Amino acid sequence: MFEGIVENFLLSYIGSYVKNIQKEQLKVQWNGRVLLKNVELNLEAFDKLQLPFSLKEGRVGILSIKVGHPIIISLENVLICACERDDHEWSSDSVERREYAGKKAKLHAAEVAKFTRRVS
Repeated sequence: MFEGIVENFLLSYIGSYVKNIQKEQLKVQWNGRVLLKNVELNLEAFDKLQLPFSLKEGRVGILSIKVGHPIIISLENVLICACERDDHEWSSDSVERREYAGKKAKLHAAEVAKFTRRVS
């Protein structure tokens, strides 16, 4: 039950950046540490960051979050395959889509922050 609550809370923050978190990948420890193992990155989610390169593949071996003050996030065994963007990826349509995705991401972050303040 506790892991389900943590999983929902975690997904509200990083859910758009990772694919299909399974219960076997998630480990919640009583010392305030949350571990995610063998996480595949959702490559489309990184488009909203408007990076000058595109991601072709991404994995994180271990994502560790230590809840406390401050919150400490560490990544181990990170694999990212990136390449330069093609000229057609910089067309006005795709730039507008990326800007729109960025605005949606900021709005989502503000909503999550507001919800977190209410819960706290």
